[in-house]
Amino acid sequence: MQILFVIPGDINLPTGGYRYDRKIIDAWRKSGIKVELMSIEGNFPFPSHQEKENAIAKINNFPKADIAVVDGLLGGAAPEFLKHLSQKLPVTALIHHPLCLENGLDKETAGHLKQTEKQGLKHTNAIITTSPQTSRTVANLFNYNPSKITSVLPGVERGIISNGSDSETINLLCVGSIIERKGHKDLLEALSSLKHLNWKLDCIGSTQFDKSLYANLQSRVTQEELSQKITFHGDVSEQALEAAYSSADIFVLPSLFEGYGMAYAEALVRGIPVIGTIAGAIPETVPENCGILVEPSNIPALSSVIETMITDKKLRNNYRNNAIAAEPNFPTWESSADKFAGILKETI
Repeated sequence: MQILFVIPGDINLPTGGYRYDRKIIDAWRKSGIKVELMSIEGNFPFPSHQEKENAIAKINNFPKADIAVVDGLLGGAAPEFLKHLSQKLPVTALIHHPLCLENGLDKETAGHLKQTEKQGLKHTNAIITTSPQTSRTVANLFNYNPSKITSVLPGVERGIISNGSDSETINLLCVGSIIERKGHKDLLEALSSLKHLNWKLDCIGSTQFDKSLYANLQSRVTQEELSQKITFHGDVSEQALEAAYSSADIFVLPSLFEGYGMAYAEALVRGIPVIGTIAGAIPETVPENCGILVEPSNIPALSSVIETMITDKKLRNNYRNNAIAAEPNFPTWESSADKFAGILKETI
């Protein structure tokens, strides 16, 4: 089987979606599956008319393949591209998160994206999502046949079990790009009432996607006199991220929505208790006995559970032990790639 994997832009961008694509492709290649990666330039998910035309023209130069996988960031914004590609070979859409459900969109933009996504999916033979929650959302949102939608969970990178802080200061870790959906504003607001406690927060994740939000967060840290407690590290190396996990006492990410939530899973397999929200697929990712989930944007509840987790060491240890025990339940990238490839074989 020869796979054509089509994405917009640079696959090395530091997002969960591109990381998923990279890891699946890498696992395929290591197992001997042939895959060609094709990148389409453009301002996706808001390409210009000319960028759409350029994408369609590029199809004629694509290498031969048995099936194409098209990342939803591209396909959802350019249904014409999917239409033309489907005339040459079967197409499977990979949807990490419906574009129209991204936080911060105005009603008109969200409505436009919903229409383009729905139109594009008419030209696909199957859909793969990254969680059962996203599969259900896609089926209902776009009226797509549920029998043709399959979820392939992200693999979870294993690492050493966290030893936590080596001092009396509790280390909080937040991993996620600085975008509205990740809930950093809510986290800062919740922490602003906990200055009296002994903690520090390390935020790891790209700051390039919403520079206005990042500036606002920095300003809020200064205004609340939290500069000695909160640090934004931006995108970091794998080694630096692993070091952050290894010294974390609590993982906290109050997302407004997650299609899966790889960062939660990676914290759990390292024995780190989780604080998150019940939004999207997070409850399916985080077992009840491994952390505490609250309603998204419920600042008092978020502040309360952070305080509880910081001050109750016994509770943290219970969640830690449960997280360690849950590790075998999370897939590896190899097993996820195998499942993905099996679905493609059945689709051809």
